[in-house]
Amino acid sequence: MEYEANNSAVDDQTGGVGIMCKNFILCETVLPEWWFDCKGRYLCTNCHMLFGTWGTHTGRGILDVVEDVECPVCLEVKRSVLQPNCEHTMCIDCFKRCRYGAETVGPEFPRPDIEDEYDDDTDNPKWEDDYPSIKKYHQEYNKWDDEQKREYQREKKLAIYEP
Repeated sequence: MEYEANNSAVDDQTGGVGIMCKNFILCETVLPEWWFDCKGRYLCTNCHMLFGTWGTHTGRGILDVVEDVECPVCLEVKRSVLQPNCEHTMCIDCFKRCRYGAETVGPEFPRPDIEDEYDDDTDNPKWEDDYPSIKKYHQEYNKWDDEQKREYQREKKLAIYEP
């Protein structure tokens, strides 16, 4: 099959070779080689549920990608995707952030050897008094957390809601 020949990939989770979901640019899912024979489509279950005709959904399933369109969210001219239930476009980065949320990782706890003890009693003043690295971690974490809250407030209105 032509689609299989042009869209094979290695699945990072299993290490096996498979076929990319037709929305791979969004979901990054590699389907097992037997998928089409079983399901009759090159669309992963998540994309079928989110963008397809799963249950009462009326989406188109495979989302169209268009080149060089101004994104109404970030205002940059980028590769974009048509929304599942309408003809509006949004760049792929903004679509992922609005659909799936932002992926952020906070600062790493500096003392893994005592992390369980710390988690059991985070308000104990000994952490900041006796462990300068934990005091610095608190400062970094609070700064990161404040930024996350600001980002959430900025993007709160961007969420894509299903009808």
